Amino acid sequence: MSESGPVIPLYRLVEEESGTVIIAAHEINGFFVESDHAQSEDILIFGSAREPVRLGKDLSDVELRVVNSLGKAIGSYYIGRLGLRSTFEGKGGSGRGGFVATFYGYTCPYVAAGAIWRRWASGGPLIKGEWVGYPVESHDSWLHVVQNSWFETGHAAKRYGVGEICVIDGSQIVGEGSFYCALGEAVNGPGGYFGSTLDGLADCLASSRNASAPFKLVWEHFSGAQERMGASLAASAMDVLREFGVDVTLR
Repeated sequence: MSESGPVIPLYRLVEEESGTVIIAAHEINGFFVESDHAQSEDILIFGSAREPVRLGKDLSDVELRVVNSLGKAIGSYYIGRLGLRSTFEGKGGSGRGGFVATFYGYTCPYVAAGAIWRRWASGGPLIKGEWVGYPVESHDSWLHVVQNSWFETGHAAKRYGVGEICVIDGSQIVGEGSFYCALGEAVNGPGGYFGSTLDGLADCLASSRNASAPFKLVWEHFSGAQERMGASLAASAMDVLREFGVDVTLR
């Protein structure tokens, strides 16, 4: 986005119960960080107030919503208490300043999620296997966005696809996170969710049992995927799938 281009809000800080928008922001720095990253409590909110706010006064019951270009919520984080400490001006008087705030230590431990949310806000993951193009260390962030957005947009933990055969490309799997990215896409299409843990997978399968026809899962390039994600996880995942009647074929 150029400095002269339009600033499209990606985030809304809202009062959860009423849905009143307090601040609309196009960027938030200091929220998406590594889980072991030592940091101050300062969160920079690049945006403007939509309701009167008072610096130095805490806001309560605050939710951070991620919105797409149409203003529809595609993700959310319950922040709870939020403190607005001060304001700052945009460079060169561009009007792109905002607020210095604290979320009282609450951060999201998926450092690439902010960039992925921005991509999704422009139209969602429209390309099959798009997540593979991100660095390996970002696959957990992609899975996090998948899961968060799946439930925020009204989906249930179940299979929506109607195809009899679902195919996983094991050559794309480099670890646990990418396994669930690949599985969710195979079952529910690009950006689809079908568990992010073994328990989550079991929940999806249990909910799907009476909601859709049984399906077959073809797992291509299995041996390499098994080595990279770990034999124990691969075996456990197959056990869960077969427990719920999924016919798994390894290739």
